[in-house]
Amino acid sequence: MSDTREIEIDQIDVPAGRRKVSPNWVAALADDIEAHRQRTPIEVIETGARFRLVSGAHRLAAQRLREAKTILAIVRAADAYASEAEIKLAEIAENMMRRELSVLDRAVDVAAWREIYEAAKGAVKRGGTRRVKSKSPVETLNLEAAAEAFAASFKEAASTALNLSAPTIYRYLQIASIDGAIRERIALHPMADNRSELVALATSPADLQAQMAALIVAGDAANVAHALAIIEAKPKPAPLSKWEKLSDGFSRLKQSDQERFFALHADAIELWLAKRRG
Repeated sequence: MSDTREIEIDQIDVPAGRRKVSPNWVAALADDIEAHRQRTPIEVIETGARFRLVSGAHRLAAQRLREAKTILAIVRAADAYASEAEIKLAEIAENMMRRELSVLDRAVDVAAWREIYEAAKGAVKRGGTRRVKSKSPVETLNLEAAAEAFAASFKEAASTALNLSAPTIYRYLQIASIDGAIRERIALHPMADNRSELVALATSPADLQAQMAALIVAGDAANVAHALAIIEAKPKPAPLSKWEKLSDGFSRLKQSDQERFFALHADAIELWLAKRRG
């Protein structure tokens, strides 16, 4: 049996040997709770008049930092876990079963977060069309200005805990500029967690990115540089000869225009037919 309710923080006991909480995460969570409320309840076991923490040490520490008196908790009965080992396994499972965001996931989330922030606070003034590097497809905004303005919106603790400095946001915005279909293709590939490779892909020629991603996902290229070398080494198609260009253009003409062409070149056509009859 369990229920979710507000409980007194002073009545919660934290078992010895728990992993150390990060002060930056605690401060960032405290700021977030202050602004948006507690998003996720902690989990405790009811032990008579008190409670024993199972999961949520950072949330508990954040509420204590805020000097809150109560915290939202999932309260389980004392017999919910058969032994100390099961309680410890529950804590480990909660930590291990969280799917960590890949670099690509974080980049897309940061870009979306920035869009929502700008919609509410006002967009960063655009500094004109600008390329990040000589081959970059990113041309829609001044990314450095956007990154600096967005980074400044975070409090110091959140910026440190989330690693959202202006240079990091700048790289995330570069990565998020990769076309959605390409991001989908590489989302489960190890490349999705390699920031330098993702930036290299994002700043490669836009018309080659899909080919490069395909080569990497297929295992035919080890990285972005290798994929680009493979593509650039492919022989370019030979240019069409004059007669091929003429034939291609002729095939695209309307029938009436083709007949005009025949009329203009009737002598040459009749000579060619006579040779064939031979």
